[in-house]
Amino acid sequence: MGSYTMIVNLDKKESLSLHDFGYGAKMAEWCYHHDPLVRALHNLLAGPWKGDRVYVVTDHLPTDDNSYSGELAAARKELGIKSLYRFASDECRKLQPDEVDTEDHGLRYIYNHELEVFLDLAHCPVNLDDIAPLPLLIAPGGSDFDFKVDDEDAAKAMEDAEGCWVDSVRAIDIRKEPLEDVDYEEFRPNFTEMRGGRYYELINVDKGKYLGCYLLDMRKLAAPHNNCLRALHNLLAKRWKGDRVYAVAYDARAGWDMPGNEDLCADLAQSGYKELCGYTINYYTDALDDNKGCDFSNRGLRYIYNHALKVFIDLEHCPRDGGTAAMPLPLLLAIGNRGDVEGDYPAAGDGFEHLGAWCETARSIELSKEPLPGVDYAEFRPDFLPVEKWDDAMGNENEDDEGDDD
Repeated sequence: MGSYTMIVNLDKKESLSLHDFGYGAKMAEWCYHHDPLVRALHNLLAGPWKGDRVYVVTDHLPTDDNSYSGELAAARKELGIKSLYRFASDECRKLQPDEVDTEDHGLRYIYNHELEVFLDLAHCPVNLDDIAPLPLLIAPGGSDFDFKVDDEDAAKAMEDAEGCWVDSVRAIDIRKEPLEDVDYEEFRPNFTEMRGGRYYELINVDKGKYLGCYLLDMRKLAAPHNNCLRALHNLLAKRWKGDRVYAVAYDARAGWDMPGNEDLCADLAQSGYKELCGYTINYYTDALDDNKGCDFSNRGLRYIYNHALKVFIDLEHCPRDGGTAAMPLPLLLAIGNRGDVEGDYPAAGDGFEHLGAWCETARSIELSKEPLPGVDYAEFRPDFLPVEKWDDAMGNENEDDEGDDD
């Protein structure tokens, strides 16, 4: 079942019930950087709740006095509290959504003046599945938060950091700009559910669909025999033909711009999400939930035409190297690749200068089993490197970068 959470201000006797804001009450259902409720917590602690005893409490917390010490023990004794969760639920006024500011005001720096440390949220992982640190830091125990953490180091970091700001919560100070003349140590928590690397999902802007959430680094997506690659080919050959379809990295930021996508950029800006993936996961629907689902079979689609560019790709002429080479279409439609993590690609050279090169002309893509009659286009051979050579290429690029720094 997991544990259920509430946010409580013991001094003002106010609380946020996650259900009232349309969220599931488990920590793993709301505690992410992009979530409006996390922004609400930041805004409250920067404003009307600044200097108060504010905690994220669960229904699994113990009720005996021996389990608490310090500031929280004193607060429980002062207020006559046994169950913190029950106090938040029954004794505090529940703030309603129209009373709480959930907008993104650019709050970036979180100081703890008692511990003399600070967080810079720009230095924290901010992909879709990266967990906002502050709720865990002010959660007094009860680690059953239902997070599915793939990375052992990240899981250990979360376990060690959980509740470590409970006794100093009054000293939290949240700001847009760094404080001058404050020489504190920076704390960089690595709270994430995902393994290291960059992940992608396929999105269809025109139909409001996504495919591949939580699954795909580009190594997998571009592999010749990957199911989602075959689904992409099959969808673009039929139901998604003529649509704006992209392979979007989880950290593709809200500020990206592309001709023909002004409507999406405007919707993204108004939504409050900083990442394109965060927006699509919450506002689009999973293509697998369609009545027709997705076709993952090999339909023998061999030719990929781009009528706007007047070129075509013959997949039989793309390097395969025993099935390990990268197939071109996901790379040509990639948004957010920077070639700066393992498993991603160099920014240029060896075919990778074509990353994202078909995004602006995605509507003009057509796939077929046979050559299109009467179409006399130039053949395009991007020749992306095989998988086993990517690390070598990236290693060479990293060496060049280190040389530039000298």
